[in-house]
Amino acid sequence: RDFGVKLNKRVRLIMGCNEETGSKCMEHYNEVAEELSCGFTPDANFPCIHGEKGLLQMMAYSKNTKIISADGGFVFNAVCDSSTIVVPAEEGLKERLEAVLAETKLQEYKVTEEKGQISIYAKGVPAHASTPTLGVNAIGATFECLAKAGFKDDFVEFYNTHIGTSCDGEGIGLKFADEYGELTLCNGMIKTENDVISCTIDIRVPVTLKSDEVRRMCEGRLEDENGRIEILGIGDALFFPRESPLVNALYKAYTDVTGDTENKPMVIGGGTYAKSLKNIIAFGPEKPGIDYRIHSADEFILVSGMEEAVLVYMEAIKNLLAI
Repeated sequence: RDFGVKLNKRVRLIMGCNEETGSKCMEHYNEVAEELSCGFTPDANFPCIHGEKGLLQMMAYSKNTKIISADGGFVFNAVCDSSTIVVPAEEGLKERLEAVLAETKLQEYKVTEEKGQISIYAKGVPAHASTPTLGVNAIGATFECLAKAGFKDDFVEFYNTHIGTSCDGEGIGLKFADEYGELTLCNGMIKTENDVISCTIDIRVPVTLKSDEVRRMCEGRLEDENGRIEILGIGDALFFPRESPLVNALYKAYTDVTGDTENKPMVIGGGTYAKSLKNIIAFGPEKPGIDYRIHSADEFILVSGMEEAVLVYMEAIKNLLAI
């Protein structure tokens, strides 16, 4: 209004409250409201997101284990940043564990022995499941150290061979990359219930890999005598060609306001409301080169960045009105 922009289409602001836990709000919108002709969700990065990887969720379960209890993580879609694993005491195990834990990238660890049990507390580094290599998985580090320290256990072996700390899915036959990015694997939570250990697995699937191909790649690698992995669901990727009118309109708004033509539209591993609504993609507000600590402690945005984003979004709406 202040700039005298004339609207030749209705511009709608849609607010959702369930993006992190299923996007049920957008399911409801799709049931009761009209389909959008075009739009964007400000829930990712500038300059523009023209693709989001598919989402594959799994659960790993123990069959036989000596582990007394395991507890760690708080959400499916973030690297486990702290865990406590309790195992039976063995002669010299505490000392061997302390020696190998000292060689990890854990921020903190503590090994205590009492009443025939050894408790291992580990503090890793949190990261979003779409970028697990930026974090340090406390569970993975602990299980790796248990094996190095000579603790023989069926589920420790299963975890290390099938999940591990590499984040690339190789242990279940899913190591894959295309021109838009690599497949990533994240273990977010672990718990013990009724003497069975379970672990969550969050996998971000490259945009060119279809769900039936994913199943075919991993189906023979999900179970052995030590444990099993169950597929909960596979969500398709989102992809708009780089030269599509929607991508061009938003990218032009970004470059016109910021002058940045070096950074180009990208594909990300994160998921946004763009997967729930037709004809929209994620657009900002994170600028290239700044670590906003997304999904971690002290997540932030600069006031100057927010002010600039307002100008970019205003220009974007003008461009979308012209499509």
